Amino acid sequence: MIQRIQSLFLLVAAVVPIVLLFLPFGHITTDEAQFVFNSVSLKYNIPDGHTVVRVYYVALCLVICSALSLIALFTYKKRIRQTQIISITMIVYLVTLMLILWVCPDVIFKKYFATRGIDFEFQFAHKAVLLILVVVEALCLYLANRFIKKDEALVRSADRLR
Repeated sequence: MIQRIQSLFLLVAAVVPIVLLFLPFGHITTDEAQFVFNSVSLKYNIPDGHTVVRVYYVALCLVICSALSLIALFTYKKRIRQTQIISITMIVYLVTLMLILWVCPDVIFKKYFATRGIDFEFQFAHKAVLLILVVVEALCLYLANRFIKKDEALVRSADRLR
């Protein structure tokens, strides 16, 4: 049934990546300019600033996480498949976090600025909000998976009684 508690957790897990799509993840400061890192690109921090580096794969991973959570939400009749989808979502979310927190700032942007001979400083924007959203997403996926497994155990125990 769609009115279970894990449905609420999966709905929250579907909304959080969409929120993360629109939040800036960090700022890069150099001697000449300041840049903003969001889920789609690294661009100048001015109105209508042009894009320096495109990172569409971060946005793609966030959309995949949200879509998988919605798919898991609506496959409530097949609990085992639902837990598999949630496990895949957790893996994709882990990859997304690695991209946001490590690969983009420490590998891609460092390479971009090093080839131009520019020193830069990376700072996460809205650290508390980003951390809270990351924890909420992971916790919702974990709790949804746990409650689905609890429902499956309840159904199996009822089948044994017959």
